[in-house]
Amino acid sequence: MSSRAFVLFYVLCLCFCAACVQGARAVAERSALNRPDRAPTAVVTATVAVPPKPVGELDRRPPRTGQGNGSAEPRYDEATCARYEGDFRDVCHHALARQRAPRDLEGALQACALVERPRLAQECQADAAELYARSDLAAARAVCPGIPTRKWRDQCVFGIAMALVESDPRLALATCEEAGIWRDFCRHDTLGETSVRDLDLVLELCGREEGDLLTRKTCWHGIGKYIGRQDLDRAFAACRRVPEGPEGLYRENCMHGAGWAAGERQGAAGAERCPEAGPQEDSCRLGVAFQIRSGDPDAAVGLCQSVRRADLRQHCLGWVGGS
Repeated sequence: MSSRAFVLFYVLCLCFCAACVQGARAVAERSALNRPDRAPTAVVTATVAVPPKPVGELDRRPPRTGQGNGSAEPRYDEATCARYEGDFRDVCHHALARQRAPRDLEGALQACALVERPRLAQECQADAAELYARSDLAAARAVCPGIPTRKWRDQCVFGIAMALVESDPRLALATCEEAGIWRDFCRHDTLGETSVRDLDLVLELCGREEGDLLTRKTCWHGIGKYIGRQDLDRAFAACRRVPEGPEGLYRENCMHGAGWAAGERQGAAGAERCPEAGPQEDSCRLGVAFQIRSGDPDAAVGLCQSVRRADLRQHCLGWVGGS
């Protein structure tokens, strides 16, 4: 396949994905979630709590794709993008911005300025800031205040926090305090990512009991979810180190996260690992059900019905849409 033909094929695929995401979000876009100055409502219950996740026009970190030999990423330039129209051109300019961003913030933002759809242009700016944060943190942070819509302005900070996790997890967590409507999810993700590398540090940070109950619960949830994505044995062992907390909520949330990871890895069959959660087996089963409800709603309902604790069973059925 020629380079030009591959680029066209790649851009077409990205646009198709963007269109699918846009269609699925049509109803949500009529809600308060996407109003520029209103924060989304986090899911708060007496049992487990998973904060809302920002959803972009495109995947926030699309996979690297080669030009046919598996060794190189497609290269973009203004001339290539100028050959396309409408959404095709916007996606191409977004890809060009991401290509430039790790080393050339100004060039990335110039490409973002050529994206005509306002929401995608703002996502492009947020992506550019995140990708440049490792090169010049101050310059990357300076991009965020200039993004007009609160959703993407706060997403810009969230992305920068995630870029800092590997080099400075404490600074990453502190940065989440400026992530506005995505603060809780930012803390969840940064702590979860950090726990894979340094569980003791995250146990220390979560043990400070900072913030409200939602903040504290999501702190522990990320441990089970992120470690579980790498190693379920490690995840259950890590959760057993989590304090039980008020009414057992801290350890339950960690086991819920481990169940979520099991659902990602094995689908409904992930629930077969939940007896390893011991007294928190039901919370683990909720985690699996919550994760698979989009792809396998019938199996999710079945898992909810197998939960022994009546309050958790009712909560699970309410979440996945069963009766």
